[in-house]
Amino acid sequence: MGQYYSQEFKIWARKLEDDSWVELHEIGEGNPMSRFKHEVYATALNKRYGTMKALYLYCGYNRVVKMESIEQSETPYVNLTFTTPEAARQWDSCKEQINKVYVDMEWLEHSFSNHYVEMNDTDAYKRRYQNYKLSMKK
Repeated sequence: MGQYYSQEFKIWARKLEDDSWVELHEIGEGNPMSRFKHEVYATALNKRYGTMKALYLYCGYNRVVKMESIEQSETPYVNLTFTTPEAARQWDSCKEQINKVYVDMEWLEHSFSNHYVEMNDTDAYKRRYQNYKLSMKK
């Protein structure tokens, strides 16, 4: 995945209750961005990590991407902030991978796109998705 100085990828999260860090997954094989994408979709669809406010993909000590679930005017959003435009393009072009299945597939993408729509943004470092089905609210 790109030109990184380390091959040690991990997915981290921050807890809602006390803002503490939690390591969720160490990614030793497969595509780290595809694995992160699956976790983002699972979080946005309220299938996992309901007690977390943000997910992060790190390569060694370097952040690759941050995902935040926020609510504005009672509408849920998923905001992704990448450290490079290249990382954002990798997000755009990859599918999902689940643990121990290193094949890019659409595991939750169809469900995600049934609830969220991508918002136009000219910032090459960001992606923003709006939940247009308010029945998905927590």
